[in-house]
Amino acid sequence: MTISRISSASAASDSVTLGTHAAGDMIFIWSWNDGSATIPSLPAGWLSIHTATAATGSYRLGYKLAASGSETSGTWTNADGLIAVVYRSDVGIVVPAFFATNTATNTTVAYSAIVAAANRENVDQWFFGAAVQRNETNALETAPSGMTNVTSQVGTGFKMAWHDTNADANSFTAANVSVTTSALWRTLVVQIFEQAYPTSSGGGAMFLPRGFDGGYFG
Repeated sequence: MTISRISSASAASDSVTLGTHAAGDMIFIWSWNDGSATIPSLPAGWLSIHTATAATGSYRLGYKLAASGSETSGTWTNADGLIAVVYRSDVGIVVPAFFATNTATNTTVAYSAIVAAANRENVDQWFFGAAVQRNETNALETAPSGMTNVTSQVGTGFKMAWHDTNADANSFTAANVSVTTSALWRTLVVQIFEQAYPTSSGGGAMFLPRGFDGGYFG
């Protein structure tokens, strides 16, 4: 019973061509609007995990349970950059759970700690870290301790990055990464775990992701 990372893609744009995926995969998109308090919009069919806004830049992390192998990102209006990453579970689906955020304006990019939501016997549990900084020449693609870099995207005046544990992990310990330029940065660490599809002889079933801005999937 394992989680696997299937693909990643990025673009300095408000849309992105998604990497390889199939029905049942979980697709995450990290979107950034540089130098604006306007949060990137959420396209139809996507759900929001977390948003943050400031005059210096705003982000949204969203997700979608793929219904096919030909999903599209849609348009994340006002986004200057997007990173899309696909995860798969051989149990059923990948469920996003708790998250932790951090932000500052210095040369130490901090990724906050998360302790496991629960003891989930015989299923995988991963953590990923999404980051952005308002300088395109920094070392944001350097992964924090406990994670490996997945991909990064350079835009005009900013850089985005995505890292994950690339393996089952009981928790993520707070970690810092030194970058070359002092500028606004934001990080978001998210726990994901496996969940078998619900079965029912009638009446249906539904998952409730914890701590999200809104939305269910089932």
